[in-house]
Order: sequence, then structure tokens, then C-alpha cells
Amino acid sequence: MTNEKNDARTATDAAASRQAAASGRPAAVTVRGARKAFGSKEVLRDVSLTIHEGEILSLIGPSGAGKSTMLRCMTLLDRFDSADFSYGDLEVCTPERGYLPQAVREARMRFGIVFQNYNLFPHMTVLQNVTDAPVVVQRRDKAEVEEQARALLARLGLTEHADKVPDQLSGGQQQRVAIARALCMNPRVIYFDEATSALDPKLTADMQQLMRELADEGMAIGIVTHEMGFARSVSDRVCFLFDGQIAEEGTPEEVIEHPVDERTRSFLSRAED
Repeated sequence: MTNEKNDARTATDAAASRQAAASGRPAAVTVRGARKAFGSKEVLRDVSLTIHEGEILSLIGPSGAGKSTMLRCMTLLDRFDSADFSYGDLEVCTPERGYLPQAVREARMRFGIVFQNYNLFPHMTVLQNVTDAPVVVQRRDKAEVEEQARALLARLGLTEHADKVPDQLSGGQQQRVAIARALCMNPRVIYFDEATSALDPKLTADMQQLMRELADEGMAIGIVTHEMGFARSVSDRVCFLFDGQIAEEGTPEEVIEHPVDERTRSFLSRAED
């Protein structure tokens, strides 16, 4: 038990140290005063968050809190009704001018997303899934993209699967293909939607290690998750979203181990049941 406590303390100290370091780095994505409604239902109410280069931020909260809407808007699959929204120095949206079309196009090149269901093209091979967007969307040289893709597949242990189609792969392998696909776009930010929902403990640990490696290389990482253990272990900072607002944010120790807000405490007590 003592060793477990020491390990937890070491992990917490490391997260706090990384958060302090990240806060001194440039912001990779910034959202201020975000609002979003569907009809009369206000889903996001004055939400603000920043993810810095080299930082892992997890967004947690109950179902219906607005996590998925926040992720969809940050990845431009949907749009905030109003927000100051930037990727680095690229201003994407302002309350006064709304969305800036050229900036929206540029912003799409600055992030990648790994969906919960991976969203791989079933008729394409692994290699084709990874190279398609860089060649078609970014108009990069096919040979250069394929070289990068093969290097990413090797890093993720998928070399021998390059010519297979998704149905021939396990869930964990498909997820790694989705990660390779996102990384091949050379993003500055990568988002994970419920990254560990279908993974066993070994693959979850592997995912945590990969995210840490990417963050150490300067990548900004945003995670939406309901897995509190994973959020506690991997995050530098945690934001608790409740009823469309961020009720609490801080290090995993502050938010998950010692929450101040009663809504956070209530949610975590139910999550542990």
C-alpha cells in the first residue's frame, strides 16, 4: 500500500511539474466565452479553456454536460454560436466577426482527431487510410507521405498490417491506425474521443505511454473521457464540465483526488461506484 501511495504521489508531482512547464509554453488552442445552443437548450455557457504545447488536458463530466459538443466545435465539425477561438496565433472565430473562412481552412490543418469508433475507410488498406488525407487534402508529395506513413506504422507496431483492411484488424490495431492517420497530417493538436473505452488494461497503458511521448515531443493533446483512472494517470490538467460550464479545473490531484466543487465530488463518487 505504501508503494502504491508513493507511486501515486510521484505521478501527481510529475503531472504538476509538467503543468507548470506547459503553462509557460505557447497556447496551441484557446477558447474563450464559448456558447452553443440547440433550439432553446443552451449546451455550452461561457466555456473557456486553453491547451498548451506539450500539455495533456482531459475533459470530464457527466453525460449531457456538453463534452461532445465542445469537442465537435473545437474540431470544426460543428460551430460555436459565439466564442473567441484560436489555434495558436490563428484567429478562427470572434464574437464580433464570427468564423473567418480562410482561418477555418487553415485551422483544419492544425489538428487531428482520433474518433471513438476510429472512422477508418473500410475499403482502403491501412496504408491508404493513413496517406489519403495528406495527399488529397494537403496536396503533399505521395512518395514523401508514404515514407512518413510507413515510419508511423512502424512506431505503432503496425508494419506487417500495412496492406490489410480495417476488418482484418483488432480494435486496438484499428485505433493505432487512426492515430497514425491523424499524426500523418503533422498536426499541432490531437484530440482523442474516449480513447480507452474499448481497450484492455495493457492497451490502455500503451495508449497512456504514447500520449506522454507525443506530449513530450511538444504535441498538445485534448481528451474527452469517462475513465477517471485514465484521466488521473495521463493528464497534466483536468477540466470538469457540468451543465455546459467548467465547474472546476486543475491538476488531476486537485480535481479528481481533492475536488472542491460539490458537483465534482458528487460526480466522482458516482463514477467510482
